[in-house]
Amino acid sequence: MTVEFKGVKIITVTPFQMVSFMTSIQKLRSSPQMILFVVSFALCVEEILYGAVVPLTPMSPAHISDEHMVSTLYGAYAIGLIISAPILALITDRIGRRQPMIVGVMLLIAATILFMVGNTHEMVIASRMLQGAGAACTWTAGMALVAEYHVKHRVNAMSIALLGGTIGSVAGPLIGGELCDLYGYGPPFYLMLFLLAIDAFFRFVFISKHQVAKVKGNWGSTFKELGGVITDRAVLSGAFAVALAAAGWAMMEPLFPMHVIHIANATPSTVGMLFTFSNLIYAFMPPAVTFVSERIGVRNTTVLGLAVTAVSMPLLALTPNLVLATVVLSMITLGYAFTMNPTQAELGDAVDRRGSTSYAIAYAVSNLSYSLGMLAVDAYVEFLTDAAHKLDLFYILAIVSVLYMLCIPLFLVKVQPVSLPPVPAAEES
Repeated sequence: MTVEFKGVKIITVTPFQMVSFMTSIQKLRSSPQMILFVVSFALCVEEILYGAVVPLTPMSPAHISDEHMVSTLYGAYAIGLIISAPILALITDRIGRRQPMIVGVMLLIAATILFMVGNTHEMVIASRMLQGAGAACTWTAGMALVAEYHVKHRVNAMSIALLGGTIGSVAGPLIGGELCDLYGYGPPFYLMLFLLAIDAFFRFVFISKHQVAKVKGNWGSTFKELGGVITDRAVLSGAFAVALAAAGWAMMEPLFPMHVIHIANATPSTVGMLFTFSNLIYAFMPPAVTFVSERIGVRNTTVLGLAVTAVSMPLLALTPNLVLATVVLSMITLGYAFTMNPTQAELGDAVDRRGSTSYAIAYAVSNLSYSLGMLAVDAYVEFLTDAAHKLDLFYILAIVSVLYMLCIPLFLVKVQPVSLPPVPAAEES
């Protein structure tokens, strides 16, 4: 086959080369490493979109300026995710992971366009709900794919996937804020749409419908499996750990900036740099988390992460300068990594113990728990920091720390050892 342009031969492709190219694509489709890359990139782009719209919100054609409306937009994202996650839990394991992943990126594209052109509050709220639904698709089906194709080294694979999201959370505000300052309101959205187009290409080409497990049988068996997974002790404890990890980090997002501004007159850019520094620490944690979990076990690693977070949180209120406050923030970041990363693997292990392939149900429960953990802490912090219920920072953090300590024994209960299913042929290679 020869490709020509205005009568000029550009490239000649033989049938053998075409077959060889398609064979290479098929090999990549069955590669666990490629699946991990596609999911990590998808999570990265989703988090870029989530973070980039924050500095762009005041510039919106909808003229969003009051704090109540900004808070409503955060709630709209959470509502979109919370509504979508249960639906995905029911259908993803039946129809496969590919379709939800593709629908997810389409929803994110629609959300980006709608936010960019939306000139009313209703349009912007709708865009954030669509973004939450798209994120639910990506996080549920994507983590199910990673769990399915990385059985032997699941903790490490989950850490890498979560690292993709962390990179996106670091890059998102920079893309939104810096590009807007330099080139105006539109270019950040054009860049995000370009990244989403690449994301859509990866999902469409490298996630094959033939490589994903499906739950067989009628819908009655699906509901039975749903009930079995969501009442499984290991899934419930894992979801609870996810909620605690989300709560711990959500505590830092409003309280850490307030504290360092109070003790050191830190500027917004300084606060941003400190959060970026903590995210960079998280980026280097996957090997350490994997090393520890392989030696003391996944659940004990989760306990370690929760204990580090519980001990570190009240210390923030006692820090007299920026350096010590940053050390505490770094410790909480370590606690988050040692809690969140192995817990994502434990959810997959819990499904394995059931002899099931319903990973999407477990990760839908995880996504719901994460959202509820963040919402609960946001409400808690807002309640205790308003004028009517003003409470000292130390006590705000100490109360949550005590709750962490009370919850830790729940994760020390032993569960049945994992009985691993046969490793997919792609991973054996």
